[in-house]
Amino acid sequence: MSSVPPITGESMGNEPGAREPVGEGFGDGLLLFDADCPFCRRSVRWLLAHERRDSQLRIVGLKSAVSRRLGEHFQIDFPSSDSIWYVAEGGLSRNSDAAWRLATRMAGPWRHISALRQVPRPLRERTYRFIGDHRHRLAFAGAERLEGHERWLESLTPDFCRRCGLPPEIGDQG
Repeated sequence: MSSVPPITGESMGNEPGAREPVGEGFGDGLLLFDADCPFCRRSVRWLLAHERRDSQLRIVGLKSAVSRRLGEHFQIDFPSSDSIWYVAEGGLSRNSDAAWRLATRMAGPWRHISALRQVPRPLRERTYRFIGDHRHRLAFAGAERLEGHERWLESLTPDFCRRCGLPPEIGDQG
């Protein structure tokens, strides 16, 4: 039996099965995204600017060493993925499931975006894929890179793993 935590939401092909996170915590979480995409970088900047004060969301690119380390744990090749992924409470969400979960971290009226959960998943996914497939056309050139941002996760520490509900053993040792 695999100790790999499953992906939240409905099964998506050959990925692990579904599991809901325990609750809707707002502390630690990790967003994996296409850091090479200007539209994605602008979207992440907007999210960070509008999140709740108690949110400690960290960010990392899909092609980073942290993503590769998490990919080993979740048995997913994040660098070849074009999805957003959200890790929190030991679970993993992607695409529209990740988007509505991230919306629960929003401040003020923006938190109502999380009502997207009520939209039937196939419709949410089609909409997400449409935007994702056209994101390079939606982007304006020159969106600033995020690698130096204060929320960028440089390494996967055992402490951060624990705070995200992941086994501390997958963190960098040393």
